[in-house]
Amino acid sequence: MNTTNLQFTRDYTQIIKGFAIVFMIVLHCFGGSCWYDADLPMNHNEFLMAFMPSLKICVGIFTFMVGYGYAFSKTKDFSYSWHHIKALLIPYWIILFSFTVPFCLNLIGGGKNLINNAFGFQSNLSWVNWFIHFYIWSMIIMPFVGKMINKKPYLFGSIVIVTAFAGEVALHQLVPTYKDNCYLQTLFNCLTQTPTMILGYVFARIRLFQKVPIVDLKGTGSKVLVALDIVVIMFVILFVRSKIGVIVGFNLDFFYAPLMIACILYLFNQFQMPKLSKVMISLGNNSVYMWFFHGLFFTAAVRSVYQPFIMVSTNLWIISLWTIVLTYICSVLIKKVVEY
Repeated sequence: MNTTNLQFTRDYTQIIKGFAIVFMIVLHCFGGSCWYDADLPMNHNEFLMAFMPSLKICVGIFTFMVGYGYAFSKTKDFSYSWHHIKALLIPYWIILFSFTVPFCLNLIGGGKNLINNAFGFQSNLSWVNWFIHFYIWSMIIMPFVGKMINKKPYLFGSIVIVTAFAGEVALHQLVPTYKDNCYLQTLFNCLTQTPTMILGYVFARIRLFQKVPIVDLKGTGSKVLVALDIVVIMFVILFVRSKIGVIVGFNLDFFYAPLMIACILYLFNQFQMPKLSKVMISLGNNSVYMWFFHGLFFTAAVRSVYQPFIMVSTNLWIISLWTIVLTYICSVLIKKVVEY
């Protein structure tokens, strides 16, 4: 039986990000607390509503990919970090200052609050901006941490992961009121997500995904069976995550995210799905813009302005699909303006 190794090219990176942004938008569409009118007659299933929080794995996937992508950067210095921080801030600031601020001037409350929102320290003007401060944190520490891990990936990777978790626990125990301070809350968030990001970097350095063998399947029956097995595994991962997301303060996306990524990679390596691949690559290429733009529909400060544009049905699946489509179209247009 012939075997090859798993491939993890840039296209596969975008496919994974495409899945992550779909998970995120569906998660928020099914989140009852995300709607400005809690009494909206939305059709939903109780089991589905209990299952949907598992899609928060999208956060783990994105944080994992931050570390994974950094490992393949040609230059791992502050010039690289600054370039990528700017690339993230520009679309966020365009959406924040063009689509949010004009509709909630009464909520800004002074320059400090606006600056804090602009860099993700506060989120009253953008519910989804936590990734800003985490990404800046990642780009600041990785030039130092990356060099250390490169010497002995397993040893120093483990040390950084344990140190981040220890810092998170220490902050939680020593400063129980940390949530009252946006900067301490930011530090806590960063420490919570750092282990998954570092794991992504280590996986890339040792090329762990690329060591996974792929069997050359013969016959339609075998291919269908394997595809079903992988899909079942993906649902099992999500189901378990819906029940257990954290243990003793440790974010279990550290385990769930790479498993989900491996399943997606295996599916798209094993089976030729050119049309679906093209769609997911396009979503992945625009995932940053989609992340920030779809936040307009669910940020408390402006959701009453923007949610009517996505309330095309009482069926949450239809709303989710339309939100993905609308967010994609708007994101592509904004991206073209930025690039122009």
